[in-house]
Amino acid sequence: LPRCLFVYLHFQKNKNFTKSLALSVFLTCLGSSFTIGYNLGILNLPGEHIKEFLSRTMLGKNASVAENTTNLVTPSFLYAQVSTAFVIAGAIGAFSCGAIADCLGRRNGLIVNSLFAIAGGIMVGPCVAYSQPALLFVGRVLNGLNFGISMGIAPMYLTEIAPISLRGGIGSLHQLALTIGILVSYLATLTYTLNTSTLWPISVAVGSIPGLIALILLPYCPESPRFLFMKKGKEEQARKAFQRLNCKDNIDETFDEMKREMNEAEKRPKFKFSKLFTQKDLRMPVLIACIIQVFQQLSGINAVITYSSTMLKTAGIPLMYIQFCVVAVGAINVLMTIISVYLIERAGRRTLLLWPAVLLAFSLLFLTISVNVASSTKDPTTARTAGIISAVLIILYVCGFALGLGPIPGVIVAEIFRQEPRAAAYSLSQGVNLLCNLLVLFSYPSINDAIGGYSFLPFLVIVIVCWIFFYLYMIETKNRTCDSNARDLASPKIVACQRPSRLSYKNEEPFYSDE
Repeated sequence: LPRCLFVYLHFQKNKNFTKSLALSVFLTCLGSSFTIGYNLGILNLPGEHIKEFLSRTMLGKNASVAENTTNLVTPSFLYAQVSTAFVIAGAIGAFSCGAIADCLGRRNGLIVNSLFAIAGGIMVGPCVAYSQPALLFVGRVLNGLNFGISMGIAPMYLTEIAPISLRGGIGSLHQLALTIGILVSYLATLTYTLNTSTLWPISVAVGSIPGLIALILLPYCPESPRFLFMKKGKEEQARKAFQRLNCKDNIDETFDEMKREMNEAEKRPKFKFSKLFTQKDLRMPVLIACIIQVFQQLSGINAVITYSSTMLKTAGIPLMYIQFCVVAVGAINVLMTIISVYLIERAGRRTLLLWPAVLLAFSLLFLTISVNVASSTKDPTTARTAGIISAVLIILYVCGFALGLGPIPGVIVAEIFRQEPRAAAYSLSQGVNLLCNLLVLFSYPSINDAIGGYSFLPFLVIVIVCWIFFYLYMIETKNRTCDSNARDLASPKIVACQRPSRLSYKNEEPFYSDE
């Protein structure tokens, strides 16, 4: 959030940001991006208290006793189901976000979605006081719906209201605010704050405050001009919104381009979701939009965010230091995302997608080695050294992710589709994201129990395979119109080994296809 304020002051000084644009970006990042990051990380450190609560209220015994039974339903299993409920609801929200964005609008969709965040926090707050685990599950389902919808609509809204030259930077603020939310959730659940057997639900309830602020103030922000003009046909309102948001791009040129795109769109049947799979020119953009989410989620990041305390315990880190290591992971995530915001308009999308992932892959490889050494050695000094190395490697892993795979996918998906299929493509892409998230969160505890330190290898294999695909086919989308990117990807070609300046083509004429 301080970084958002810095960005506002910097660009306002250079007359690139209007006050309405700054307010719209800030409230979207606060009420949507920050909130989903907070809700994603809030149950990490209080895990033992949550297991005790679920065991006492649902199994009728202490967690330590219940864990040592042979029953399938253990406190750890119940704790995993809380995360599963969150992610399943998130997948439902993600698959519906395209319809919500096209029906209600980008801004109004975010306003309505904030109600889920508020209701979710309110539901979880009294669950311990009333000994009602159902409140925890229902609250996390509501927070999950908010998560899925926000993951689709928030970056879409940010991308559509941003001037072209600032589109990447503004789009990446979504991921930055998300990482800040994760860090704040860790700080809120330290032993010295709200990580107690009675106060941890309050930390979840606090997450509804940003949603409440957005619910009150976001109605004063403009709707996306592209949505108003191209989906609703309200040119006058769209022009007013554009003037409030954009003092950099030429309004007449922008609207002439949108008119040409809309006139061509009117000659074709209304776009349907099924065309994402049948229209030839959309095959590569859809493939990229889906694989980039597989790349992001099956790299294992949410296993690190949600189960980092478990990972560090497996690596041999003493219990008293684990919470500080988790906070360090969150802080590094924020710092490297800030650097990514700075680099995204300089280094380009392709560069940041590919090369930080190499650091991520090496971290996973050496993490496998160090964790196995820490867990197998009988020498305390060796175990302690390997544990420290494992903690450093987890931090390096987060550095690699935050520089590239964190902010870049949302920006790329927004830039490779024309206006017509964008909302549907975002919905599909975020649905894949949440399904992969569900797969990781649901399977990681079992995989970790089964193979221990080797649990990082499946992530490593997926990272390598996805990296090869994007190295071969991903074009550079920086400083180009969405139509130009869509045209280039309609006839995909191998771009590996080309110089960066040759990865984007010069023809900027609007592109349309019925194939």
